[in-house]
Amino acid sequence: MVMFLIVGAQRFNMEGPAVPVVAAPGSDIVLPCSIKPTMSAVDMEVKWSRTDLNNTVVHHYENKEDKNNDQDPSYRGRTALFKEQLQYGNTSLLLKNVKVSDGGQYRCQVDSAHQQGHVSVLLKIEAVGRTPEITVLGTDASGGVLLQCDSKGWWPVPDLQWLDSKGVEVSAGVKIINEDGEGFNVRRSLTAHSSDNNTYICRVKQGQNMKEKKIDITGNLHYWKTSAIVVPVVVLLLSALVGVVVYFTWRGKPVSSLSIFLSHSPHI
Repeated sequence: MVMFLIVGAQRFNMEGPAVPVVAAPGSDIVLPCSIKPTMSAVDMEVKWSRTDLNNTVVHHYENKEDKNNDQDPSYRGRTALFKEQLQYGNTSLLLKNVKVSDGGQYRCQVDSAHQQGHVSVLLKIEAVGRTPEITVLGTDASGGVLLQCDSKGWWPVPDLQWLDSKGVEVSAGVKIINEDGEGFNVRRSLTAHSSDNNTYICRVKQGQNMKEKKIDITGNLHYWKTSAIVVPVVVLLLSALVGVVVYFTWRGKPVSSLSIFLSHSPHI
């Protein structure tokens, strides 16, 4: 972005980036701003502010020193000008340990005794989250396998899709979103049924960034179907055994009689 200014007979411009500056939380970044043609800004006043936050002061330089008494507390100790570069008209701002809340519209304003200029800089915060994790929760009444996909640490909120093996989106539950200090965490569940190859994909996408995880539910279908048969049988046998113990106790039979009974029972 370039803003031309004409003050009296002198013409100059302030230069800033034509595209947004993109940064990840925790990183150090530079918000570009400079005077063209090159001239010293050592004796000028330089003020960086947030125009989207009622012109909150981000960094203030005047009379050859930083004067940050009016600086917003959230930026305390995290901003600096390149003092050795001021003589060349470089009024860029160094912003350290970027926070999610730093994203927004900035204004770089330079004032001298007879001139004034400013330029806008947009800072966008983007964080690529972790590879999704898929958890098998069990089965439902229809025999489908209940899957849950989680991915953490994104900013802004990403899209989360469940796909089949051919990459076609399948119907899934509502996307659940929560935020913590690392960014947005997303979760979405799916009831997966037997298909041609039983493969499902959890894909998380944000702009050009994408991460995904695959799962083959064949083994899970076998496990849960087997469990559905074995568990009731075990419960039935245990119930029968308890009944026998109660019967012998009620009849007053000795334990040896129970042992003989069990030894003649069919083995499973």
